[in-house]
Amino acid sequence: MNGRIKLKRRLKSIAYVLLAVCFLFCSACGGEHLEYDNGGGTTGGETQPPASPNVNGEVVFDTDGCFSVRFLDVGNSDAIFIDFADGKTMLIDCGEKRESNLKTIENCLDEHVTDDTLNYLVLTHPDSDHVGNAADILTDYKVETAYIPKLAQPENFNPYYEAYEIIENARTAGNIKRIYSEVGKTICGDDYYLIMLSPNARGTTDSAYDKVNSSVDPSADDINDISPIIYLDYKGVRFIFTGDAGFSQEKVALNNVDSGLVNRYLKNKQKPDVNLTDIDFLKVSHHGSDDASGNEFLQRITPKNAVISVGGDNKYGHPKEETLKRIKAANENYNLYLTSVHGTVSVYVNGDGQTMVKTDAKKAA
Repeated sequence: MNGRIKLKRRLKSIAYVLLAVCFLFCSACGGEHLEYDNGGGTTGGETQPPASPNVNGEVVFDTDGCFSVRFLDVGNSDAIFIDFADGKTMLIDCGEKRESNLKTIENCLDEHVTDDTLNYLVLTHPDSDHVGNAADILTDYKVETAYIPKLAQPENFNPYYEAYEIIENARTAGNIKRIYSEVGKTICGDDYYLIMLSPNARGTTDSAYDKVNSSVDPSADDINDISPIIYLDYKGVRFIFTGDAGFSQEKVALNNVDSGLVNRYLKNKQKPDVNLTDIDFLKVSHHGSDDASGNEFLQRITPKNAVISVGGDNKYGHPKEETLKRIKAANENYNLYLTSVHGTVSVYVNGDGQTMVKTDAKKAA
């Protein structure tokens, strides 16, 4: 594994040098560079081609070393990579178990993590389209901290259980820290913080864990609802990641903010309160299914940009028209990015809190 990664990185380094030379040559010749897209993707539910740089006052800056969030193109599944710009990295979910998905994730990790070390891995819930490649990631990379759902009988959930066993063995050996996902779990840096707004802990009011763990055969909705709703703030630019959490957990997250519970955790960390107004980037829950991203939640957060990790022509009909209408009703001028259209969607934030979006634009819009 290490030899393969080193070879890949050497080849990538050579490729980057060649690309940089080509870019400078094209710039000198007045050529148009169409790599960047600052929200011109799919706007307000209407598909548009990606925008070019320096159009309509868009911000373009050097992305090297920037804080970034990448919504990876893994079909109708989820994988999100976060580079906190202070050397820390996080992967939220690992996509459906397919060679192409694993390659997409590992190519990203090989390029951006140091010494094959991933600081944080979050497995939102045990569905295969979120944890399918987790065992491979845990085997091929050193994961320092894993956030996982607290399941009374993890052996009932495959392929999650394979990853769970790897985590447990590593924890016993002292090689990994395991943390159960629930409200108040926090990761902090100098310029950022991340906090889970849900689910509530087992044995507390409205705990999604209690439903799952008290049932011999929990429903798909109950399993989805243990997905943590995660709030991330970097220099005032705010993201919400939702896994597959449904309407009930959106209400739980709102209640946990409104009751002051979440902000009490942040006060202990000397971080500012959660601000749910005009969220900059929303990872739309459950691939745009109509059982998530409800009116109450969307009207509260009024997202400026919405990203849906979705496969083209998927059998579920994601994203659902009803969901897109609800998002547009919350913010008529929102920007919508679909990985099925735009490929991997990368959001960069510079030191001044300015944002830029880059997409693969793998298909003509």
